[in-house]
Amino acid sequence: MTSAHTMDAFLDYSQRLAASAEAHPDVVGLVLVGSAADTDRVDEWSDHDFFLIVKDGMSEGFRQDLSWLPDSHDVVIRPRETDHGLKVVYSDGHVLEFAVFDDKELELASVNYWAVPVDKTNITSRVEALEKKTVGGKFEEEKEWELFLAHILIAVGRARRGEILIAGQAIRSYMMRHVLGFVRDRLAPAPGTEGIEDNLDRFRRVEQQYPAEGARLDQIMQLPVEDSARAQLDFVLGLGGFSAKQLEQAEVVRARLGWI
Repeated sequence: MTSAHTMDAFLDYSQRLAASAEAHPDVVGLVLVGSAADTDRVDEWSDHDFFLIVKDGMSEGFRQDLSWLPDSHDVVIRPRETDHGLKVVYSDGHVLEFAVFDDKELELASVNYWAVPVDKTNITSRVEALEKKTVGGKFEEEKEWELFLAHILIAVGRARRGEILIAGQAIRSYMMRHVLGFVRDRLAPAPGTEGIEDNLDRFRRVEQQYPAEGARLDQIMQLPVEDSARAQLDFVLGLGGFSAKQLEQAEVVRARLGWI
């Protein structure tokens, strides 16, 4: 449960950020995203995610000079993550993840949960349009299944030749993303959690929506690389709903790896 102090501090920062954006003559909008917008999810580990929209041609200056941020003198870490975005850490460990866009660049963004506390032009209507076109990628069963099987062969082959780190990356990231796709496709989330899915990231909030499956998959991810790959295949097959052709394809992988 989020303490009153945690929530008050979080909301206070949001308000001060909005006040700074409102007062700056070169800022045209501020869009809060993630838990900064959906504050019911705020806890002590929540960071502030947002987009700052500025007059065309001004964005790089805002990325270089962070004096527009509240308490900017307390910033201790500020890596550039993308062309538009930074991660910022304050001396108390508070984290920001944000992008600065020229006004003409806002449509490069994707959004699901959002709020617009500062809108000096038509930012709100444009973000509404962005939300409508933002999708996390349609689940294409045949493609996902075949990619999953191919990743198993590639990753286990690398592990067997001694490339354990890159094999582990594939098994615990690329393959697990496919596994979660099948979980979300095959199973209904826990009652009352239907609205919390993050359609931009399958890994988010799995434990809340699928507690039993989330716990089992966490166990599978802790296994040695090849054991984890084999357990993932068994887990997905256990969800059911596969065609005869798909089951035959799984047997090809099992045979190649000597798992029969």
